[in-house]
Amino acid sequence: MNMNLKIFKHRHYAIEPTYGTEQAACFDLSSAIGYGSAILAYSKTNQKLEILASQDDAGNYIEIPSEWRVMVPTGLIFDIPENHYIRIYARSGLSTKSGLNLINSVGIIDADYTNEVFIPLYNNSQEKIRIYSGLRIAQAEMVACEPRVNFSYIDERPQLKGDRTGGFGSTGV
Repeated sequence: MNMNLKIFKHRHYAIEPTYGTEQAACFDLSSAIGYGSAILAYSKTNQKLEILASQDDAGNYIEIPSEWRVMVPTGLIFDIPENHYIRIYARSGLSTKSGLNLINSVGIIDADYTNEVFIPLYNNSQEKIRIYSGLRIAQAEMVACEPRVNFSYIDERPQLKGDRTGGFGSTGV
């Protein structure tokens, strides 16, 4: 089943999302880095900074120092259908080969978020990593929302269910 996701190019050089293969579960999101643009970053001492985008023969890029976090722009704004959201995941090759991970493991874009999408990346390596404009930096999927949860309070602690005695490894490694 196909769904329609409307996209606004906030930056004219933004790359349209694509599927890597015919059977790919998620679509790829690419960086959209303009020469001289200021990219929000946090140092390993948690200092809020801006990294200025540079340029070489290969194109526009930013360099992410070791253990820094950077909000990489995609240049895209999504018009997510009501009762849906988008999940953002790391690209396994980028994580494995260069040490760039999503800061929060899985990102969520709610249907009512109508600003540019940024991908929060963490440089987990011991070297500076260069991100060029147009590099596929994350993968995403549009997901239908499950029914919303209604919360109600009870007066007694729930009874033990089965033989569970704890959490955080209590059922084995």
